[in-house]
Amino acid sequence: MKAFISVCLFSVVSFYFQPAMAGPPPLTIATGWGAMGGPVIIAQEKGFFEAQGIKTTTLSTTGTTRSFQAYLQGKADATTINSLNIVRSDFDASQHVIIGTLCYSDNQLKLLARKSAGIARVSDLKGKKIAVHRASFAHFYLEKFLLFNGLTLNDVEEVFADKKEIPGIIERGLADATMQHGVPIAETKKSLREDYVIFQNPAIHRKTSHLLVSRKWVGQHREQAKGLLRAILKGEEFIKTQTEESIEILAKAKKFDVRDMAQTVRHEMNYYLSLEQSIFTDLEGIEQWALDNNLVERKTPRNYLEMVDYSLLEEVAPQRVTIIRPLSL
Repeated sequence: MKAFISVCLFSVVSFYFQPAMAGPPPLTIATGWGAMGGPVIIAQEKGFFEAQGIKTTTLSTTGTTRSFQAYLQGKADATTINSLNIVRSDFDASQHVIIGTLCYSDNQLKLLARKSAGIARVSDLKGKKIAVHRASFAHFYLEKFLLFNGLTLNDVEEVFADKKEIPGIIERGLADATMQHGVPIAETKKSLREDYVIFQNPAIHRKTSHLLVSRKWVGQHREQAKGLLRAILKGEEFIKTQTEESIEILAKAKKFDVRDMAQTVRHEMNYYLSLEQSIFTDLEGIEQWALDNNLVERKTPRNYLEMVDYSLLEEVAPQRVTIIRPLSL
């Protein structure tokens, strides 16, 4: 009889304590092929998520668009994503929230042109063919770059292509220039050797990368979400204090040449987990561009005020939230 009671008690205790012992479910974070999600990769590699009690995996894809698709398909619980990809998607914005801006860059995008095509100054781009990934941030930036320099898209011929195709297109002379960053620029420079010139202007537009999660997930795993942000802060600090090791980790994870990754991390990336008021200006500006160019199905602008949840970061690192919000009474 005593044995029977013991077995019953053990079964009851096991039943009630099993969920607690199991802990929260594993978390998958999708990232693109660039370095803007650097703190997430470092946090994964150095065990900072695990230190917060979070089991994580990173789903690395060949581009922000693909990582976002993986997230929308349920293959990931969170994703790093730039403002343009948020705007371009016709997903139900009420079901997703930005809980932090991971990184920004004022000089990531570059216009690379072949000197042998007669291009020595920006004004020489008039009448030339420019390869660009349609409806991408590079496309958005190209229009602003041309306007800043007294030209328009009507003054050039756009050659739309996937990022991976661009180096070959330039090498074969099918286009005279490209607006891109990262691997396409590095490969194009190698193929052209000395036959190129690069134009940049950090005053044109700031590119940002955000951490996007589902509103439902935040509601169910609020403490895990705060742990996620704490781990990313650790990753950010590691990049700043252990830069060489971070460059090697990111180069391996993203299949970059170490020298190219060093240039990117040291001179293009600004890792600073935050939520600033300017996030709305950024999203709304790109939104209007997408509407004007019929790149989205909707005809009226979204209200991005409802798509940012600053409450989590405000609890974790309040000094990093500068969004105008009601004062607590």
